[in-house]
Amino acid sequence: MSRRLLIFQEGRNPQNPAEQVYLPVNKLGLPICGDGPDLPSILELPLRTLRVFTEIFNQPKYKGWAILSAGPYHDTSEEGKYYAVVLEQVREQPVLQTTTQDAMAARFMGSP
Repeated sequence: MSRRLLIFQEGRNPQNPAEQVYLPVNKLGLPICGDGPDLPSILELPLRTLRVFTEIFNQPKYKGWAILSAGPYHDTSEEGKYYAVVLEQVREQPVLQTTTQDAMAARFMGSP
C-alpha cells in the first residue's frame, strides 16, 4: 500500500476573514516508507478542521485514498498553524456479478 504525507496551512479566507481555509503546502504529498509519523486519530481534530478536511478529501482527486491519521504539525521555521495528514491508497474490492448465464452453467455443471 502506498502512503503519502500532506501538510496544510491554516489561514483566513481573503473573501471572508471570519472563515478559516486550509491551503496545501505540498499538493502531491510526500511518499512515506514504513509506518510514517505518529499522529493522533483525525477524530481528535477540532470539528471545524474535521469538517474542512472531509470536504477536501471527498473530492474526486482523492478517490481511492483513506485518511490514516491527522494532527497539528509544528514547523519552527515558519509562522502559522499547520496540520499533517497521512493518506493511504486503498484498493476497491471488485464486486462479483453473477449473470443468469453463469448461474445456468453452474447448475448444469453440478455446482450449487
